[in-house]
Amino acid sequence: MSIPFRVVIADDNEDVREILTLALVRTGKFEVVDSVEDGDAAIKAAARLTPDLVLLDLAMPGTSGLDALPDLRRVAPNARIVVVSGFPGDRLGTVVRDRGAVGYVQKGLSPKRTIDEILAVAGVLDAVEEILARSQKTLAPDVGSSAAARRFMEETLRRWSCGEVLDVVNLLVSELVTNAVVHGGSEADVSVILTPSALRVEVGDRDEFIPAPKAGDDDWATSGRGLALVELMAQAWGTEQVKGGKVIWFEVARPDGEGAGGS
Repeated sequence: MSIPFRVVIADDNEDVREILTLALVRTGKFEVVDSVEDGDAAIKAAARLTPDLVLLDLAMPGTSGLDALPDLRRVAPNARIVVVSGFPGDRLGTVVRDRGAVGYVQKGLSPKRTIDEILAVAGVLDAVEEILARSQKTLAPDVGSSAAARRFMEETLRRWSCGEVLDVVNLLVSELVTNAVVHGGSEADVSVILTPSALRVEVGDRDEFIPAPKAGDDDWATSGRGLALVELMAQAWGTEQVKGGKVIWFEVARPDGEGAGGS
């Protein structure tokens, strides 16, 4: 599973930044590492964070997006810079490309269409795996949450006609949720994602400690199996450090090759 694309968003309109952030994060393939409101801040963020993608407005106070482009190209030479602006792009598209942007997207489209246009002009469509459906739930920091997670998985997987893998998924999600609420002492953010080839389950918590799989007598999980069981039974798994915590994910093969209904 590829690491999410790291994105910096620069726009002086807070609502636009929030809409773009939500639309990108909802795909499950992007991490918005900073959201800023002017060109100077965009340059500093790009230099500090080395993003894969920069979404840049033109009309911003202080240093405009157009003026910031050469410095953005210099401090983040591997980033793909897409200008997202309300100005007509007929002539500006050529200007921004000459200054280092890979493309131009005009505001005014729906959030989904805007993201589709951004992905197209940035050339990252092949790198973004298709998500057919997604469902998520936040569970309380309580020992009963592992049972709630199993019920959530049963409802979702039955709806997606993926009940054949329910036993394995429930066993593994119980381990991860137990770790989050008992050992991490936090809520558990549980997501299940359907892709063309797999079911991916993600469990996030507010504890930054990343455990490692050990033998069955490890006390990381109540049952003593923990990540060793995930490592044994999942076709793929991994951990991701995120701001204020971590996400542990695993994947199992889909029992069929067909799509499913929405979440």
